[in-house]
Amino acid sequence: MKRTLLTLSVATATMLLWSGCNSSSADGYTTTSTQSQTTQIPQTGLYGTIYTLTPQTDDQNNTPSYALFYGEVNEKGLGSLKNVQVLGTDINKTIDVRYPVVTTSYKLSNGQYSNLQTDKLLFVSDGKAYSIDLNSTQPILQQQTVATNLTKPSYTKVAYLGEQYYLTAQDANGTNILILPQMNSKDSPLILGNKKFLTVTYQQYGNDIDGYLVYDNNLSRPQKCTLDLTTCSTIDIQVGSRDFEGDIAKTTKALFLSDNTLYIVDKNDNSYETIPLQPSIASGHGTTALQGKSFYYIGQDHNLYRVNLENRNIIQITPNPDETLERIRGFTDSWVIYGSDTILKTAKKDGSTTKPILLIETTKTVGYKYVTGYGWGEKYLFVKYALNPITAHTKYEACIFENGNVQCIANSFWAAVTLKRDGTRDFEASFTYTPYAIIRVDETDDYAGGKLKAIDPLHPLEDGITMGTIANYNFQTFLSNSRYKNSLIDNNGSIILYAKNDVNFHVDAFFMNLLQENSLKQLTNTDPVNIANGRDHCHGRVCMICHNLAGGKIYKDKKGTKSAYGYRIKLQFENGKEVMTDIAKGKGENFSTLIKNLLPGKFNALVLDRNGTVVNRSYGYNHNGVEAANCNYCHGRYGKTRFDAPGAISITP
Repeated sequence: MKRTLLTLSVATATMLLWSGCNSSSADGYTTTSTQSQTTQIPQTGLYGTIYTLTPQTDDQNNTPSYALFYGEVNEKGLGSLKNVQVLGTDINKTIDVRYPVVTTSYKLSNGQYSNLQTDKLLFVSDGKAYSIDLNSTQPILQQQTVATNLTKPSYTKVAYLGEQYYLTAQDANGTNILILPQMNSKDSPLILGNKKFLTVTYQQYGNDIDGYLVYDNNLSRPQKCTLDLTTCSTIDIQVGSRDFEGDIAKTTKALFLSDNTLYIVDKNDNSYETIPLQPSIASGHGTTALQGKSFYYIGQDHNLYRVNLENRNIIQITPNPDETLERIRGFTDSWVIYGSDTILKTAKKDGSTTKPILLIETTKTVGYKYVTGYGWGEKYLFVKYALNPITAHTKYEACIFENGNVQCIANSFWAAVTLKRDGTRDFEASFTYTPYAIIRVDETDDYAGGKLKAIDPLHPLEDGITMGTIANYNFQTFLSNSRYKNSLIDNNGSIILYAKNDVNFHVDAFFMNLLQENSLKQLTNTDPVNIANGRDHCHGRVCMICHNLAGGKIYKDKKGTKSAYGYRIKLQFENGKEVMTDIAKGKGENFSTLIKNLLPGKFNALVLDRNGTVVNRSYGYNHNGVEAANCNYCHGRYGKTRFDAPGAISITP
């Protein structure tokens, strides 16, 4: 029987419970605790001194030991694990939302957090909201409220004293309702009516929640409501329901953006201040960002600006206009990382940079491999690649930018970062928690598969212990949507990662213990996906997890304004060889092939409809093999083309 992991319409929430993890066991899933975060052992690895991680003390409150992952389990993939209990048949339910969510909590004092842990798994199944208590020694599935026949369920994350998810839906009467993460089966949902839930309110950051910030669709105004939603007071500003930017870190204030004006709303008394933005904001996705107590935006003049939301000052960050400035990509405490799909640069937040630092610029055969959200303190992680046009092999470099300098490790790839259980909330950087471990892939293959290693964040360029290697799988899981695995928190060293098979295009779950060498285990063994016949969207993950092979995207017009689903590309080589590319990544507007298929020589590209009829083509063998692997690099959207490309790849000549 075919097993599908994390499909769009059907999923299963499954939890694995490891017994006996608090003491040494035959599994070897524990190690002896030490006082410092790292223990240096007198050994030299491939990249220098080997550092091992010290176990995090998560058993002080008798917290159970478990590892959480979502997906349907093919039991034959569990044979190599010891002391594993798969919980239970009653959890095997159809999921009404694209994925379940995990809530977390921690204690907070003067910016320091402690005892960070996962609390509950929440999901909707058959029109009912369910929760699973992850802090129980025997987790029990229970209906979260008396609400039934729920439609249009959607979770909203509120990053306040942890990460909580509030469920909004329509009940059997078509009324909008709000379900709180702490509700149980006896609780009635709160009535939202024609309001949209935005965030929570509190008298002071760190205090108990005293109400909710909502948007009243009838009044076209935001409101502050009491905890029972029976009394709401209107905030007299004209904004849209999508103009809410978020909470300003460590304050009682929230930010709205409308018509190039910032509205700073105090959620306690409904007062507000306005900041007109001059110059105005450039149009486009990713041109604004709220980070900490600052708002960043790209201006119409092609400069980057920072608005200090405390003193209301506007600072120009880039020294001169830069037309490559299209999106804001990430943050460290002092730097902003920005650029486009083909370039990464960075400049100081205070505007003192006289010349931005170029991190990497993409060409036909070199570039950066996706954008990460891993910036903490003064460090920012990113990955470079170089494609050999002769052999079609790809080499990766795991790079770290720190205080104006870049250092890289050859044949390595950053895969994931886990959270430290006790640390500092740093809202100025992209990664707002203290990192506990970095998962790095060394000795990489063409698709970033290789040896998984547990790396100490204090020594990211040094070596760590090897978790293991799985042939044909890559672990580029830092790209996965956070709602899949939340922010990774280890449990007695144990974590679950997902990996994609680059040959058969399917995804599986893998277990590893960051404290135990060679602990990588494959949990699921899903069937290969028949991509020739099309498939649903790639599990809600960030697009490039799947779209990482040679290929591109097909549009309905040369401008690249709307996708064309179901079309394919055939490559005709000068030597008579033909390659039919695969489709059905996303909804079928994307096509891809193995990089090695682009050898040897030059080729002509033909666009085919669903019946195999050629509807568009290039003329002449003007695509130079492997150098044309990244089709979208030359055939850019919105008229941004390179090397005489006639426009985006389209179904119309």
